[in-house]
Amino acid sequence: MVTVRQRRINELLTEELGMLVPGRMDDPDLTGIRITRAEVTQDLATAKVFYMVPEDSSDAAVHAALDRAQGYLRGQLASLGLRRVPRLVFARDRDYEEGQRVLDILATLTPLDLGDEPEGDDQGDADDGEPGRSDPASRGPRGHDDD
Repeated sequence: MVTVRQRRINELLTEELGMLVPGRMDDPDLTGIRITRAEVTQDLATAKVFYMVPEDSSDAAVHAALDRAQGYLRGQLASLGLRRVPRLVFARDRDYEEGQRVLDILATLTPLDLGDEPEGDDQGDADDGEPGRSDPASRGPRGHDDD
């Protein structure tokens, strides 16, 4: 179970690394990289940082570049005021890619022809055919029906 402190640190790391990695790094292998989330361990010593790779980038080259940049990134994170800056472990975020694949499949599907719905079919309405029953304005002063 993730604690409130872990959740707060996860959000902070995701935000800060999201700005640092593509913005302030001079490594061309990190161009277009997006940090999607960070998950710190319960002891706050290690953070698994998930990233997305552009289609034209090599995953191995990006991973190696992130590993090389770990010292620099931890140094930048030290200014956040954490008691202990976690060790960063990088992993490609496959959840986003899987979600995108599902969305692409759904986009290719055509809607089923449901046919014409019969007119006047009010199955979803609360109106049961009795006048004034579903209209709150027709109720008495205490919100009850005037029967």
